[in-house]
Amino acid sequence: MKDKTILHVITVISMGGLAFLFRKGPVKDWFLIYLLKSLLCTFLDVPVNKKKFVKYPIRYFPKSFDSNIVFLYVIFPLLCVLYNQFTYKMKAVKTIPSVFLYSTPMVLVEKWLEKNTKLVTYSKGWNSYFTLSYLTFAFWLVRLIIDGIRALDRKRNTSHNSGAVK
Repeated sequence: MKDKTILHVITVISMGGLAFLFRKGPVKDWFLIYLLKSLLCTFLDVPVNKKKFVKYPIRYFPKSFDSNIVFLYVIFPLLCVLYNQFTYKMKAVKTIPSVFLYSTPMVLVEKWLEKNTKLVTYSKGWNSYFTLSYLTFAFWLVRLIIDGIRALDRKRNTSHNSGAVK
Protein backbone atom coordinates (compact mmCIF):
# COMPACT_ATOMS: atom_id res chain seq x y z
CA MET A 1 0.00 0.00 0.00
CA LYS A 2 1.35 3.43 -0.88
CA ASP A 3 2.28 5.82 1.91
CA LYS A 4 -0.28 8.44 0.88
CA THR A 5 -3.00 5.79 0.83
CA ILE A 6 -2.07 4.74 4.37
CA LEU A 7 -2.21 8.39 5.44
CA HIS A 8 -5.65 8.80 3.84
CA VAL A 9 -6.98 5.61 5.50
CA ILE A 10 -5.69 6.72 8.90
CA THR A 11 -7.29 10.13 8.36
CA VAL A 12 -10.70 8.70 7.40
CA ILE A 13 -10.74 6.29 10.34
CA SER A 14 -9.73 9.07 12.73
CA MET A 15 -12.31 11.51 11.45
CA GLY A 16 -14.95 8.79 11.76
CA GLY A 17 -14.03 8.44 15.42
CA LEU A 18 -15.15 11.99 16.08
CA ALA A 19 -18.79 11.02 15.60
CA PHE A 20 -18.74 8.41 18.37
CA LEU A 21 -16.52 10.14 20.89
CA PHE A 22 -18.74 12.83 22.33
CA ARG A 23 -21.97 10.87 22.73
CA LYS A 24 -22.09 10.18 26.48
CA GLY A 25 -20.71 11.36 29.78
CA PRO A 26 -19.66 14.92 30.56
CA VAL A 27 -19.46 16.15 26.97
CA LYS A 28 -18.08 19.53 28.08
CA ASP A 29 -15.13 17.72 29.66
CA TRP A 30 -14.49 15.68 26.50
CA PHE A 31 -14.44 18.80 24.31
CA LEU A 32 -12.20 20.58 26.80
CA ILE A 33 -9.82 17.61 26.84
CA TYR A 34 -9.81 17.49 23.04
CA LEU A 35 -8.98 21.20 22.75
CA LEU A 36 -6.49 21.14 25.63
CA LYS A 37 -4.69 18.15 24.10
CA SER A 38 -4.53 19.86 20.70
CA LEU A 39 -3.03 22.98 22.27
CA LEU A 40 -0.60 21.02 24.40
CA CYS A 41 0.46 18.91 21.42
CA THR A 42 1.28 22.04 19.50
CA PHE A 43 3.65 23.26 22.21
CA LEU A 44 5.24 19.86 22.86
CA ASP A 45 5.64 18.87 19.23
CA VAL A 46 7.16 22.08 17.88
CA PRO A 47 10.57 21.63 19.59
CA VAL A 48 10.71 17.96 18.56
CA ASN A 49 10.06 18.94 14.93
CA LYS A 50 12.29 22.02 14.91
CA LYS A 51 15.23 19.95 16.14
CA LYS A 52 14.26 17.31 13.54
CA PHE A 53 14.17 14.39 16.00
CA VAL A 54 11.01 13.17 14.29
CA LYS A 55 10.16 14.07 10.71
CA TYR A 56 7.05 13.48 8.67
CA PRO A 57 8.23 13.41 5.03
CA ILE A 58 4.73 12.66 3.70
CA ARG A 59 2.05 14.81 5.32
CA TYR A 60 -0.82 17.13 4.55
CA PHE A 61 0.09 20.76 3.79
CA PRO A 62 3.88 20.23 3.84
CA LYS A 63 4.60 23.89 3.05
CA SER A 64 2.60 25.06 6.06
CA PHE A 65 3.22 22.36 8.68
CA ASP A 66 6.32 20.42 9.73
CA SER A 67 4.14 18.04 11.75
CA ASN A 68 1.62 15.41 10.85
CA ILE A 69 -1.53 17.43 11.54
CA VAL A 70 -3.75 14.33 11.48
CA PHE A 71 -1.80 12.91 14.41
CA LEU A 72 -1.53 16.22 16.29
CA TYR A 73 -5.06 17.51 15.86
CA VAL A 74 -7.18 14.40 15.37
CA ILE A 75 -5.64 11.08 16.46
CA PHE A 76 -3.77 12.07 19.62
CA PRO A 77 -6.54 14.33 21.00
CA LEU A 78 -9.17 11.67 20.26
CA LEU A 79 -7.14 9.01 22.02
CA CYS A 80 -6.63 11.37 24.94
CA VAL A 81 -10.40 11.79 25.21
CA LEU A 82 -10.79 7.99 25.08
CA TYR A 83 -8.18 7.60 27.84
CA ASN A 84 -10.03 10.13 29.99
CA GLN A 85 -13.36 8.43 29.32
CA PHE A 86 -11.85 5.05 30.22
CA THR A 87 -10.30 6.38 33.45
CA TYR A 88 -13.10 8.82 34.33
CA LYS A 89 -14.29 6.99 37.46
CA MET A 90 -10.99 5.27 38.31
CA LYS A 91 -8.94 6.10 41.35
CA ALA A 92 -5.83 8.12 40.49
CA VAL A 93 -3.50 5.18 41.20
CA LYS A 94 -5.22 3.01 38.57
CA THR A 95 -5.03 5.72 35.90
CA ILE A 96 -1.24 5.64 35.99
CA PRO A 97 -0.67 2.14 34.56
CA SER A 98 -3.78 2.27 32.35
CA VAL A 99 -2.17 4.99 30.22
CA PHE A 100 0.00 2.30 28.67
CA LEU A 101 -3.11 0.73 27.12
CA TYR A 102 -3.16 3.83 24.91
CA SER A 103 0.45 4.95 24.55
CA THR A 104 1.95 1.51 23.83
CA PRO A 105 -0.25 0.71 20.78
CA MET A 106 0.44 4.20 19.45
CA VAL A 107 4.17 3.60 19.74
CA LEU A 108 3.89 0.20 18.04
CA VAL A 109 1.95 1.71 15.13
CA GLU A 110 4.41 4.59 14.82
CA LYS A 111 7.36 2.18 14.93
CA TRP A 112 5.77 0.10 12.17
CA LEU A 113 5.16 3.26 10.12
CA GLU A 114 8.75 4.35 10.73
CA LYS A 115 10.16 1.01 9.54
CA ASN A 116 7.79 0.37 6.62
CA THR A 117 6.76 3.77 5.25
CA LYS A 118 8.00 7.29 4.76
CA LEU A 119 5.28 8.73 6.98
CA VAL A 120 7.56 8.93 10.06
CA THR A 121 11.35 9.19 10.28
CA TYR A 122 13.41 9.16 13.48
CA SER A 123 16.80 10.86 13.63
CA LYS A 124 19.38 12.27 16.04
CA GLY A 125 18.98 9.37 18.47
CA TRP A 126 15.20 9.56 18.75
CA ASN A 127 13.58 6.16 19.26
CA SER A 128 10.38 4.47 20.38
CA TYR A 129 11.23 4.89 24.06
CA PHE A 130 11.30 8.67 23.67
CA THR A 131 7.97 8.49 21.84
CA LEU A 132 6.49 6.32 24.60
CA SER A 133 7.71 8.79 27.24
CA TYR A 134 6.36 11.76 25.31
CA LEU A 135 2.94 10.20 24.73
CA THR A 136 2.60 8.91 28.29
CA PHE A 137 3.61 12.28 29.77
CA ALA A 138 1.10 14.09 27.54
CA PHE A 139 -1.75 11.73 28.53
CA TRP A 140 -0.94 12.13 32.24
CA LEU A 141 -0.54 15.90 31.98
CA VAL A 142 -3.94 16.37 30.35
CA ARG A 143 -5.52 14.02 32.90
CA LEU A 144 -3.93 16.01 35.75
CA ILE A 145 -5.11 19.33 34.30
CA ILE A 146 -8.69 18.14 33.73
CA ASP A 147 -8.80 16.71 37.28
CA GLY A 148 -7.65 20.11 38.55
CA ILE A 149 -10.34 21.87 36.52
CA ARG A 150 -12.99 19.47 37.86
CA ALA A 151 -11.82 20.08 41.44
CA LEU A 152 -12.00 23.85 40.94
CA ASP A 153 -15.46 23.49 39.42
CA ARG A 154 -16.69 21.38 42.37
CA LYS A 155 -15.24 23.88 44.84
CA ARG A 156 -16.83 26.78 43.00
CA ASN A 157 -20.22 25.04 42.82
CA THR A 158 -20.05 24.13 46.52
CA SER A 159 -19.29 27.72 47.53
CA HIS A 160 -22.07 29.06 45.28
CA ASN A 161 -24.60 26.59 46.68
CA SER A 162 -23.64 27.16 50.34
CA GLY A 163 -24.08 30.92 49.96
CA ALA A 164 -27.58 30.65 48.48
CA VAL A 165 -30.59 31.76 50.51
CA LYS A 166 -32.95 28.91 51.31
